[in-house]
Amino acid sequence: MPAVVDPANGLEYYELSHRWGMYTPIFPGYEEIKLERITHHAKQGVMTHKITTIFHTSTHVNAPIHLVPGAAGVGEIALERFFGTGVVVSIPKRKWGVIEPSDLEGAKPQIKAGDIVLIDTGWHRKYSDSKEYFGYAPGLSKRAAEWLAKKRVKLVGVDTATVDHPLATSLGPHRNGPQIKYLIPEYKAATGREAIEDFPEWNPAHRILLEAGIPTIENVGGDLDDLEGKRCTFQGFPWKWREGDACVIRLVAMLDRGGKLRLESGAARKGVGRGSSSKSSPAAAGLQVFDLSHAWGHGMPQWPSRANLNVRTLEFHAKDGLLVQQFEGIMHRGTHMDAPIHVAENQPTLTGYPLWRFFGTGVAVSIPKGKWGVITPKDLERAEPKIQKNDVVMINTGSHKLYGDNPDYFAYSPGLYKQAAEWLVERGVKLVGIDVQALDHPLGTFLGPHGPGPAQPHLDGEYFAATGRHIIDDFPHWEPAHKIMMTNGIPGIENIGGDIDAITGQRCTFFAFPWRWPEGEGCALRVVAVLDPKQSFRFETGR
Repeated sequence: MPAVVDPANGLEYYELSHRWGMYTPIFPGYEEIKLERITHHAKQGVMTHKITTIFHTSTHVNAPIHLVPGAAGVGEIALERFFGTGVVVSIPKRKWGVIEPSDLEGAKPQIKAGDIVLIDTGWHRKYSDSKEYFGYAPGLSKRAAEWLAKKRVKLVGVDTATVDHPLATSLGPHRNGPQIKYLIPEYKAATGREAIEDFPEWNPAHRILLEAGIPTIENVGGDLDDLEGKRCTFQGFPWKWREGDACVIRLVAMLDRGGKLRLESGAARKGVGRGSSSKSSPAAAGLQVFDLSHAWGHGMPQWPSRANLNVRTLEFHAKDGLLVQQFEGIMHRGTHMDAPIHVAENQPTLTGYPLWRFFGTGVAVSIPKGKWGVITPKDLERAEPKIQKNDVVMINTGSHKLYGDNPDYFAYSPGLYKQAAEWLVERGVKLVGIDVQALDHPLGTFLGPHGPGPAQPHLDGEYFAATGRHIIDDFPHWEPAHKIMMTNGIPGIENIGGDIDAITGQRCTFFAFPWRWPEGEGCALRVVAVLDPKQSFRFETGR
């Protein structure tokens, strides 16, 4: 497929993820993905899915804790591991081929220390629920993994179901295998040797890379062939799930053909900036990386009336030699993005947004508001730095400091309403994030007298006592900010937090990529801000 091009700056985006959702090919031995619509437009006026899934599906990153007891979870890995320069190397392999150090040494472009390395064996073209894709794939040898670890690469991705050769996994004669019983006799018939003789160790490539702190990405796909033999700039941030064994990601390559695009320096405007590098994660290139996400996992606050989050352990180290967890719940919790179809019938899903909506220059603006405060067009007009066309806009009301299972955060928060949303559309912004429970003011949601609400009936009495007016008098529209912005193509992110105070008052470069989920009405995600004070970073040109 041709690259997706940002019309504002010419940056090219290449999709390197397989689709996630129903009928995603599942590694043999694991449960299928389950999707259930729990709210419907016809009845509730919104559409939401309950999801049951492991995170080792589609294009995903593995954390060290997946195989190494006590090691880092996916949300504890330094963010700079998931963004930077790297290579797509073509190492074509046939059935049961083994990637050796000589393949890596001779690969073009040359693999360098600090590179993100994506290996194209050609196997992504076979991606399906098939024995060929899972059982006959090539894989890294132990020696190849040792070579990559010694080279001190930043991250390793493969276009196969596993970093290791399939006969070195539970698909073959290891641990709880063989999950595909016919592989072992087939291998002996083809080679005259027992699989255990040629692949005596279980997951050695996984273990070596993860023990070295190098995350691994499996099932790389999409437009990978278009980037063979090129140096690129990549991003693939996982959720802020500190104890997570893995996470589905949106893996994207970016090329700047003109070589003129720069990351923002972070210089404050007119003395309003509160920026500080004290919370940033220093990257090798001198970048400052800020996490604007709340932690995801057990104990996270739930939207009132929504089902609780459940995470259960399916496999654990003492018994199975690895950690695998399963998630059950909705996506509309923690730091997450909404799709238009969530609030409006017959509108696009997550994949209806072009990739360029999720990355770009923008501002983090301070608009402090107290209980039930309304963000107005005048607030947005006066904000510093000035909000410009094509900006990513992060709004800091101060409410992220209240984030928790409490009414102050959910029921009494400030928010956007109709007029502010119209102003943002007219200004032509690229994306909007806010540090409150929803894109809309809480009294414009079904917490108040809208849709299937009121979910919090006492609020109308409290509002009348405080103002002498009923909620419906001042908030007559149901979720207008959601509908106005998203039906005009502007993604909205709720529950911004983390280091937002550290970058408020500055122009930054932002990342916020959701899963490639064609049915998706929302997605938890990692929101990241990057500053380049020395202006030394360069996007790869693809040449």
